[in-house]
Amino acid sequence: MPSDFPGLKRRRNKDGTARLYWVARPDLCKAGYRPRTVPLHYDWSDESQHSLISSACMKLQAEMLEWSAGRKDTHRPFDGTVAALVRLYQTDEASPYKRLKWNTRRTYDQVLETLENAFGERALVCLGLKDFRRWYDAARKPKTPGGAQRVRKAHGLIGMVRRLVSYGVAAELAECARLAAILRETSFEQPAQRRTRLTLQHVEAFISAAIAQGRFSLALGTALQFETTLRQRDVIGEWEPIEEGQERSGIVLRGRRWVNGLTWSDALSNDFEIYKETTKTGAIAAHDLKLCPLVMKVVGMIPADRRVGPLIVDEEAGRPYAEHAYAREWRVIADAAGVPQGVWNMDARAGGISEADDAGAALDDIRSQAAHAQAATTARYVRGTIGKSRKVAKLRAAHRAERQSND
Repeated sequence: MPSDFPGLKRRRNKDGTARLYWVARPDLCKAGYRPRTVPLHYDWSDESQHSLISSACMKLQAEMLEWSAGRKDTHRPFDGTVAALVRLYQTDEASPYKRLKWNTRRTYDQVLETLENAFGERALVCLGLKDFRRWYDAARKPKTPGGAQRVRKAHGLIGMVRRLVSYGVAAELAECARLAAILRETSFEQPAQRRTRLTLQHVEAFISAAIAQGRFSLALGTALQFETTLRQRDVIGEWEPIEEGQERSGIVLRGRRWVNGLTWSDALSNDFEIYKETTKTGAIAAHDLKLCPLVMKVVGMIPADRRVGPLIVDEEAGRPYAEHAYAREWRVIADAAGVPQGVWNMDARAGGISEADDAGAALDDIRSQAAHAQAATTARYVRGTIGKSRKVAKLRAAHRAERQSND
């Protein structure tokens, strides 16, 4: 594009017409600049609109370069649009966004970008219930004709709108209190609760298949998730971005440091008793691995000289699994073991909690093992068990027999 249209990109619709976007420099986006893209609602084929397009591009380019020049805390005035609300939510030091964990911010950014691209120029004063309903209905439409409704995506989008206007109320931004009141009185269909779980039979088959292929870490990780009900992230760790100015120490891969995973020192220094601060809530989960037979079975197959560093490592790379690689490699072994496609690695936690419930364990004891703050949270992980029902049925039968013997 000519220099008087900086950042302008054109993409073709199916009918051949051009959609116009201003796109920020990739290096500045990587450094944290937002927004990444801004739709420009002009017609390129109409030369009389070229001056308007140029003006919009130059304004956005200047704001980006101003940010890059060091004034990263300079906020553009709030102009009452959805885009301005998104921008303030992401950049205001008082915003709850600033206190989110890095991976949560990354997930939020994806939804916020969708909102800004689709509705960024809409004025908050013009929004109402009909708009929110229309946004929800559009987001839930199947990706392909005849496909499943995307209720989870739609519900997530409306959830983000609720967060935005809630922040706006706290920041005393115009129209946000009105919109928050509308959303408070409006319900939207929620995605169905997940019902699948990884069963003991699944885990045993998986461990055998993983060991047969020399993937002892996958076997050990799955056994730990199932027997201790720890989340995947608390078992295998995660790759956290190294902030500017931080020392590049520890295990580093492509500008990220491995953190929060279990190590052999966690297990061996306390005679296989582990005490783990969980990544999601900060609660301490305590487990005696000697009482976890599946775990100890796999541990017994790992030579003593390999019991150093991270507990779960990618045998092929010689380091902790890269992001998404654990789940991808897990699926390969799961297919070989006959674990149904609809059952995921994350279902190991639900499988362990459900087995405990089926065995008749008290809900509060299960809550403590899973490091949940509320028993209601634990109850949501109980999927398709019959143990408590059997216990109640037996008590009722015994009660009837006692009454009959007294008659």
